[in-house]
Amino acid sequence: MKWTTAELRYLTKHANDGAEVISDALGRSKHSVEIQASRLGVSLRPRWFCPKCGRRTFKPLSTKTGWCVCCTKEQRRKEITEEMRELQDELAREREENKARQAVYSQKSRFREEIKVLRRV
Repeated sequence: MKWTTAELRYLTKHANDGAEVISDALGRSKHSVEIQASRLGVSLRPRWFCPKCGRRTFKPLSTKTGWCVCCTKEQRRKEITEEMRELQDELAREREENKARQAVYSQKSRFREEIKVLRRV
């Protein structure tokens, strides 16, 4: 059975949907669709559109974010960077507190030593 112009147009327009979807829509076999796409030089590899960066990708979008791999990694890197900043702030605060606490303990120890000296006299 010969391919009509409308079928060829549909094939090229919906190529990124994959061979199975196109074959179901046109009522042709998957093999027939693959052969015709090959003749036309059309790739039937499914592609996805990333809503964040606006690019098309061959890898499926992340189920967690709905973005492509690059956008998902970029977002995760930003999250990790923010977590690192928070940890650095927490660590700096804890170091300051330890330093202040140690100063108080040292002062307390000096006072005790002074009291011991005064009691001996």
